[in-house]
Amino acid sequence: MSVSVSVATIDRETVTALFSSFGAALDAHHDARDRVIKASRDITAASKKIIFALQRVKYADAEIQRDDPPKAGIKLDSKIAGDICGLERKITDAFGAVKDDLQGAGAWRYQRQISGAIQEYIEALLFREYLMERWILSHEEVQKLIGHEFLVTHSDYILGILDTTGELMRFAITNLYDVTASSVVQVSAIAKQICQLLRTLRIGFSGLRVNSSSHSSSTEFVKKLNTLYNSVDKVEKAVYSLTVRGSELPEGWIPGDDDDNGRI
Repeated sequence: MSVSVSVATIDRETVTALFSSFGAALDAHHDARDRVIKASRDITAASKKIIFALQRVKYADAEIQRDDPPKAGIKLDSKIAGDICGLERKITDAFGAVKDDLQGAGAWRYQRQISGAIQEYIEALLFREYLMERWILSHEEVQKLIGHEFLVTHSDYILGILDTTGELMRFAITNLYDVTASSVVQVSAIAKQICQLLRTLRIGFSGLRVNSSSHSSSTEFVKKLNTLYNSVDKVEKAVYSLTVRGSELPEGWIPGDDDDNGRI
């Protein structure tokens, strides 16, 4: 009788210890997940601020880094460059805070929580690189900038490219025209280059066929692909209108001066 009681007691203690270990593992998982979510929010917020800072650049007033027109990237002024450096330090710190959580199986376990932030940061990196170097970073280059200890999926990279097209469209529209020494309004070099880039991306992505109901990332891809098409249309129409009707504009006219909100 006493033996059976002892066995029952041992079994109860074993089960209790086992479930305690389960509870500790679950608590650790929730803590890690919360840290990743917080870091994701911080990275996203800082990345958006980098993009906003880059959108403040006025191409006509910016210093050109090279004389070669296809590669005539701009040099950021000290104020904007300083702001971006500070924001990048915040992003580096946020990634560092969850470095251990995103190793091994954790890279995939919390991929959904960090994916949006990585896409936003990729958007900021691609946008800055294009403005400064006239170059679209490859997946390998993006992985190197973010760090090989963090997982950058090809899906995040592609979605980041599609997000960047919207920012390029806004920059092209904002910096659509140049005014020559003879007061002639013409399409700016940057608007032409962005228009050509967006056309090239549209051609490249148009060959893809994705089942939008098969996976959440596929649905997001289809949605962002439509954004690319809309961005190309907007830039093409703006460039076309200014090219065709630019000679009809009165001397000294700049977009925004008329009663039609600057539409040509």
